[in-house]
Amino acid sequence: MLELIAERVLSSDLLHYVWFRAVCKKWRAATPCPLGRGVVDPRFHPRQWMMFPEGNGLHPGHTALGGYIRFLNIDTGIFVRVQVPCFEDHSVLDYPDGLLLLQRKKDAAICLLHPFTGDVAEFPPLASLCLYMSKFGSFLHGPYDLRLRMVHAAVYVNVVGSVTIMLALSHAERMAYASTGDKHWTHTSWTMSGMRTALPFRGSLYMVRSSKNKPSHIVRVDPPDSSSSSSWPSTPPQMIVTCSAMTKPYLVECNSELLLVGYTQRKSRLLVIRLSDLLLGVAAMPLTSIGDHTLFIGTWSMSVNSRNLPSVQGNSITFLSPPNNGQLRQYDLGRGTWSPLCDGNFLSASGLIPRPYSLVHHIVSCCQPLYWISGHIWTRHHHSDPCCQRLLE
Repeated sequence: MLELIAERVLSSDLLHYVWFRAVCKKWRAATPCPLGRGVVDPRFHPRQWMMFPEGNGLHPGHTALGGYIRFLNIDTGIFVRVQVPCFEDHSVLDYPDGLLLLQRKKDAAICLLHPFTGDVAEFPPLASLCLYMSKFGSFLHGPYDLRLRMVHAAVYVNVVGSVTIMLALSHAERMAYASTGDKHWTHTSWTMSGMRTALPFRGSLYMVRSSKNKPSHIVRVDPPDSSSSSSWPSTPPQMIVTCSAMTKPYLVECNSELLLVGYTQRKSRLLVIRLSDLLLGVAAMPLTSIGDHTLFIGTWSMSVNSRNLPSVQGNSITFLSPPNNGQLRQYDLGRGTWSPLCDGNFLSASGLIPRPYSLVHHIVSCCQPLYWISGHIWTRHHHSDPCCQRLLE
């Protein structure tokens, strides 16, 4: 019974599981410890956690943070403060399954870090991959090039504990993978558009290929296994379904399933369709409710729980690009109406947004990776006020 309860608690959230094990020595001894297995055991991946964008120029590794980073649980609204000193010589590329995909600045070596347990999986440097991409005009000026950060990653752990990382390199329109123990990265021989909004889900990467006046194709790229590793570079993505109900849909994970979100053909309202319904071949009925969830759709899309996050409205959708007349708006899925999400003109030349920043501003910034990496709150025009400038200095 204790093991069954522990399993259910762990499926909810890693922090709840840690609290469960802290009740007494007997419970702690009877349940698996996350330490040492935080990366190689998918049960311990902190999927509901995101690295919190501090704003005010406080990028990860800033001396004013003292090596600490805050993380926010997008389901419970709980904050934790964790010491992550490796940001002194690393930059973050992505956070698949809540893990931090890091790139070492001096040699572009890649590692996967569990922010709460400190477990690390190491991968080869990207130098050979960057050299290969330069043949196709995708030049990277050093290992700290910002364009390299526009990647989407998926994590897959096989039955023997080998960890595989797949990267969707949007600027090169190619993919690459490496597993623990590999000496180099393996890249694809094919190219494909639509990688800018690729979404990881259960170890695979899902993408949308859209063409004007044509149905959108949803494709999936699976990680290689021992029998397919040799053919993986030349095997094109698998087209799993088409969608003609909306224009240029986005994929987002909500409540452990994939949703397609997009405008109607006349762009008068938004539609939400379960991908599983399309895969079954049934007539997909647009959802009128996603419960207490709020969807933020952008380069990185996410679903948050409004019950525990102040200033976030449930059963709503916000598209982050482009803002309407400089204002971010939320779409009430049940009523079919639009309303302002927060104060501020995101298109103004100065980039000024009224302070204090609400939690919404920070969540929006997390969906725009170049901002949560640099420590700034997202606007369409980068701005750093005198206070920020003094802090950076």
